[in-house]
Amino acid sequence: MKSLNEMSVLRSFLICALTVAIAGASSPAIAGQARAGRKHAPVEVLRDVNGDPIRTSDGRLTSGNWSGYVVASYQTKEHYTAAQATWTVPTVTYDGFEAWSSSWIGIGGFCENKKCEPEDETLIQLGTEQDAVSPSETDYYAWYEMLPYDSIPTSLVVNPGDVITASLSCAGACESPQSWTLSMTNETTSDSWSDVFSYESPELSVEVIEEAPYSGVILPLADFDKATFSDTTADSAIVNFSKGDRIVMEDRQSRHLYESSNVSGLVPTKNGFNACFSPKKALAKCPKP
Repeated sequence: MKSLNEMSVLRSFLICALTVAIAGASSPAIAGQARAGRKHAPVEVLRDVNGDPIRTSDGRLTSGNWSGYVVASYQTKEHYTAAQATWTVPTVTYDGFEAWSSSWIGIGGFCENKKCEPEDETLIQLGTEQDAVSPSETDYYAWYEMLPYDSIPTSLVVNPGDVITASLSCAGACESPQSWTLSMTNETTSDSWSDVFSYESPELSVEVIEEAPYSGVILPLADFDKATFSDTTADSAIVNFSKGDRIVMEDRQSRHLYESSNVSGLVPTKNGFNACFSPKKALAKCPKP
């Protein structure tokens, strides 16, 4: 039989182990864990007390996880079967806590009408991840994702400052069963990756986004300073994002800092812009490229 002292020590150990297990079960995945558990979610539109989408005084749509530009079928009366964009992989800075950011192009995942009711739950996309893990560790990689499945890292090596061109296209008339080719080229190193996948999309939007990824909850946005996107096309034509929506990210969960992301106005060709990290409640000014 164990002594009272031994039983007390054992009880303390079990309580400690249970506490750690519970904490681990409720905490979001961190960068040191499997990358495959990360998601890049559909747009989370912030709404007022009446349930209407919140917009800034100059008409920018506010979101809890997306910042960037989008054109949607309900705005242009078009369906989208191909898209391409180029961006420079931003350098992330560790601001005292683990944080994440993603730069990507995709089809789907946006609003099906002006009131954003419902939101499109399909999304096929590919991009780069930029995570600040610790004062001495950052994590950069390329990935693709087809909701509702998790993101999958690709073999393409990316580093901060690399110029990336990513594209996705649906074969033929894009009829079911749809066949999608996803491709990504590192223009800096001349390396590339490409693969073909089966996926069913209603083809309702094209977006170029800087995002706070998702893992049970929206994760803290990494300090990416600035991301520059350019040369966006849809169905082989230059995108005119002025026909769509300009989206800013406002983190209203108040974790750590009040990290958010603003976007600039469009370049003259209407298919390029900057996204700018904002560490405070007020969105930082974001100049054009």
